[in-house]
Amino acid sequence: MPQRFLFFYLFFNFVCINIQAQDGICVSGNCEDGYGRFEWLSGEEYIGNFSKGKMSGYGVFYWKNKRKFIGGWKNGKMDGKGMLFYENGQIKKGIWKANTFVRLLRNDFALSKENIINAEKELLKMVRDRPGMTKIVEKDDIIWQWVLYKMAGEDVRSPIYWQENSTKNFPIPSGVKAVHAYPTKKSDGRVWVADNLTSEEMWAGIIYELHNIKNGPAFQMVERDAKYFACNRQDYIMRYARLEYKAAQETAIFYTNIWLPYCKSKGIKANPQLWFHYLPDTFEQWALSFKDKNSYPWHPYSGYYDQIVKDIVKNY
Repeated sequence: MPQRFLFFYLFFNFVCINIQAQDGICVSGNCEDGYGRFEWLSGEEYIGNFSKGKMSGYGVFYWKNKRKFIGGWKNGKMDGKGMLFYENGQIKKGIWKANTFVRLLRNDFALSKENIINAEKELLKMVRDRPGMTKIVEKDDIIWQWVLYKMAGEDVRSPIYWQENSTKNFPIPSGVKAVHAYPTKKSDGRVWVADNLTSEEMWAGIIYELHNIKNGPAFQMVERDAKYFACNRQDYIMRYARLEYKAAQETAIFYTNIWLPYCKSKGIKANPQLWFHYLPDTFEQWALSFKDKNSYPWHPYSGYYDQIVKDIVKNY
């Protein structure tokens, strides 16, 4: 059973770090207004977004004593949601405002060092099975870290495992590029992405599913309503699509805030189409594009609905 760490209400005064006021060097990227990596002569390091020469946006800061903070920054200070990793292995997840710790974000599931180590193993399996993914993302960079903590259970409060291929318990519909399974009492959370894609397509697929997996409880409610004939085929399909629209919105935000700056820092041309960057403003507008009933969202959800009805009739 994973070890659970106790969280303490401790107050820390963190020194505001202004890269313009301390000795150091911008190792890569744009440390003025963009995405970059900055190292101080004193041993600290920051990898993430900058604005007007200060840490702003999403980033990772490493202290020389091995302490690490991953999360939001504003005007060179920790600001917003984040996770603070202590030298002794403890993890604090919460809200910061101008370097001041405001409150904990409590979950029944607490990230532990064991969770993160196991997630690292799953992520390494993923890139071993999909070696093309390493063409863009390298171990321990900001994209790797983001995926790592999602697979450690940051959002769904349960570990997420890599699924190499289709099995009886993890069927993969034909023609899809990525799939997830929400963790239940009887099965683990899992993600899969096809291997016949470009490196960016694979990362886009995995990151989309790591957003989409958060919809698990809502998907389960749709399934329950179908089993009790509380929704018809059309309702079932559209409710699934509406939830996936939410995941697409989050993926588009990820593209703008994290993926695009990361690619610019690496000199890589990103493809916004893979990240729902041009997603319509509302689900209703998006649904107008669903014209072919042999494609999404009728495929695969029409088949799922028919199987539910078939099983009900069989067991009646």
